[in-house]
Amino acid sequence: MIVLGITGTVGTGKSEICKFLKKKRIPIFDSDYEVKQLYKKKSVLNIIRQKFPQAFNKNTLIKENLSKIVFNNQRKLFLLERIIHCLLKKRSYLWIREQYRRRKKIVVFDVPLLFEKDNVKKYDKTVVLSCSETIQKNRVLKRKGWNEERFLQVKKHQFKEKQKKKFADFVIYSDRGKRLAYNNICTIIKNCYRIKMRSSNNILLYFQK
Repeated sequence: MIVLGITGTVGTGKSEICKFLKKKRIPIFDSDYEVKQLYKKKSVLNIIRQKFPQAFNKNTLIKENLSKIVFNNQRKLFLLERIIHCLLKKRSYLWIREQYRRRKKIVVFDVPLLFEKDNVKKYDKTVVLSCSETIQKNRVLKRKGWNEERFLQVKKHQFKEKQKKKFADFVIYSDRGKRLAYNNICTIIKNCYRIKMRSSNNILLYFQK
C-alpha cells in the first residue's frame, strides 16, 4: 500500500481534490470530517465539558464559544488539540487497517495540520495545495460561520505556504483551473504507483505512535 498525505492552509482546495479522488474510488481519510464525527459522540463531549465547561449551554456545545476560548489561550488550544488528536489517531489507525484488509493499493489522508502536528513518516509522499491569498480568503469567507477574524486566527496556527511547499514532495496550484489541478493529482497518483511499497508493519507502526 502507498499512503499519500494531502495538506494545505485553509481554503486552498484540499476538499475539491479529495472529492475528485473519491470519484476515482481512491479511499480518503478526511480528518476534518472525522473530527466532526467525534464532536457528535457523547463520550467526547463529556471529556470536553470537563475541561471547557464555559463552552457549553446546558448540555449543548457552542462551538463558537469553544473557538473563542482556545484561540485566545495557547495552553487551552494545546489541551483541546491533545484530546482530539488522541481520538483521531485511534480512528485513523483502525481505518488504515481496514484498507489493508481490503487490499487497497493506495490511500489518501486529508490532513490540514500534516506538517504542524502529524508524523510525516506515516506517508510515502505528501502533497500541498496552494493558491493566491486573495482567492484563499474569498473562498473561506463564503463558508457558513466564517469571518475575517476566524480566518486570520486559523491561519496563525498553520505553517505559511512557503514552509509547507518546502516540506512537500508535490505542490498543486488550485487557482489555475480545476482541470489542471485534476490532471496534476492524477499524475501524482500514477507516480505513487511506481514507488516501492513498504510493509504493512512498517506503516502501521507509525500510525500507532
